[in-house]
Amino acid sequence: MKLGMVLEGGGMRGMYTAGVLDFLMERNFYPDGVIGVSAGAVHGCSYASHQRGRSYRINTKYSGNWHYMSFRSLLLTGDYFGAEFAYHKIPDELEPFDYETYDAFRQQMPLYVTVTDVETGKAEYKRLSDMHEGVEWVRASASMPIMAGIVTLEGRKYLDGGVGDSIPLRFMRKNGFDKNIVVLTQVAGYRKEPNRMMPLIGLRYEKKYPEFVRAMASRHIRYNKTLDKIQELEAAGEIFVLRPSRLVPISRIEKNVDKINEIYRLGYQDAENSYEAMLRYAGR
Repeated sequence: MKLGMVLEGGGMRGMYTAGVLDFLMERNFYPDGVIGVSAGAVHGCSYASHQRGRSYRINTKYSGNWHYMSFRSLLLTGDYFGAEFAYHKIPDELEPFDYETYDAFRQQMPLYVTVTDVETGKAEYKRLSDMHEGVEWVRASASMPIMAGIVTLEGRKYLDGGVGDSIPLRFMRKNGFDKNIVVLTQVAGYRKEPNRMMPLIGLRYEKKYPEFVRAMASRHIRYNKTLDKIQELEAAGEIFVLRPSRLVPISRIEKNVDKINEIYRLGYQDAENSYEAMLRYAGR
């Protein structure tokens, strides 16, 4: 029986996930496969390379650097999270990604990311083998509409994986992961509302990518249905869910280090408090 892990996105709310994963790395806890969406994909990379604290260091050290995240970067490069700085200069120079360790464990714990094809509005799922190339799939998964440019890979155009499938639990279950740990970044009882940015999204994408706009317009409906399914499976003991135990008000593009610290620590604490129950669920 294979154990999977599903990592939701949420921009800087994903620092909750970074805290969860750092605790699990301390305990040398790794499942048989991981799928990440958007920020979940980003933090999943450091988990897959066994680099505890790397996501925390990057997001606290560089949150004030305009090359990493800023409206200045959006204006000058087309990406709020600067693509060259975030996905190349950081992993290759400033906070080196451990490609060797990733390669050593990628068969033991494959890492998948979710992207959304802007021409079809549908989710696609990519297993990352060579992370030198895979980093561009991670970037595509985390490229928020309006806040990032479209990423072209293998002749297709992609944006934020969360548009097509925010919590890809169904994918993992269909691919042989019988048990799954689902890490959410919203508190219990959360329900997604219709996107208030739809007029701007329509203006930006409707002419060339009408299916993507339709997917954006219906995202909240599909997301809430997924939450209903998660609630059902959690109650039946079929999945194990970690979610913030309390609300931490934080923006998707948060730069305040105190807030980043707070949600990171909450993720770590929630994982610590749930660890024994998680072990029992996982049969370890």
